[in-house]
Amino acid sequence: MTESRKMLPQVSIPLIIIIILIIGGFVGNGFIAVINCLDWIKSRKITSSDMILIPLSTSRFVLQGTLTVYIHSLYFPDTPKLAPLYTTSVILWMFVNHASLWFATCLNVLYCMKIISFTQPLLLRMKQRISGMVPLLLLGSVLISSVTSIPLLWNPSAIQPHNLTGDLLENNSVADIHLDSPYLFFFLYIAGSFFPLTISLVSSILLITSLWSHTKKMQQNIASFRDPKTGAHINAIKALISFLILYVSSFAAQIISLLLNKVDNYIWTFEICAIMIAAYPSVHSIILILINSKLKETSVRIIQCAMCFWHANP
Repeated sequence: MTESRKMLPQVSIPLIIIIILIIGGFVGNGFIAVINCLDWIKSRKITSSDMILIPLSTSRFVLQGTLTVYIHSLYFPDTPKLAPLYTTSVILWMFVNHASLWFATCLNVLYCMKIISFTQPLLLRMKQRISGMVPLLLLGSVLISSVTSIPLLWNPSAIQPHNLTGDLLENNSVADIHLDSPYLFFFLYIAGSFFPLTISLVSSILLITSLWSHTKKMQQNIASFRDPKTGAHINAIKALISFLILYVSSFAAQIISLLLNKVDNYIWTFEICAIMIAAYPSVHSIILILINSKLKETSVRIIQCAMCFWHANP
């Protein structure tokens, strides 16, 4: 995450949109984590997809917190004593951003392995063992995310707050903050995002190809377009394509804000980038709820109960 050197307008339409997205992200990701944890405790068993959804939604919940600090430093840069918090949030953001990206990639691979019918011996063996591999995949995701975040701890001066003359801020204000060495941040961000994005893209292509092949075989059967396998294909493709679009948009926005890190007159650009960055973890959590029958039914029941309570207590 990077900072604009000029204070952004404190009240604006982009700020309202960003606040709505962040609140939606907190609610959506918190809902996914809580419902799956309660279901796990109640049934004493958990599916492989839910096992991934819990750390995915939890990491995105924390990601929303780091985004809140980032947005606060954009719009309210003169808050004293906040510079150390900003420095910490940058390192934490790098870790949870890459962790959530790898968790989402694990979910994409799981969808791909569960739905697609493979004939190759190696892929067939992976398909049979993918559920048991989920804990190892999650642990590997955490380790890889740590590797792409630890260098920032070794070189904290790269993200120390500086004023316009390049001197360290003596009053710990976050005004005029910028990354002193954006190249390290840029390299770690690209390195940590490239491989999971590539894997997700390959999974999307395989799923789309599989869906096309399945519908082509069944095209003479009217009911084929509503059979469970087709529905599973379509839901998985919705999750993968929406994830790719949202994350690539967020990725591009972050790169743009990083490249404009030391340029003054780009207030609207920074605001648009902030919206795109905040939209990724928020909107995708809503999509995951809508395509998951358990989460969707639970959310509908909660909304119905809330509506009944509202009408009963006007």
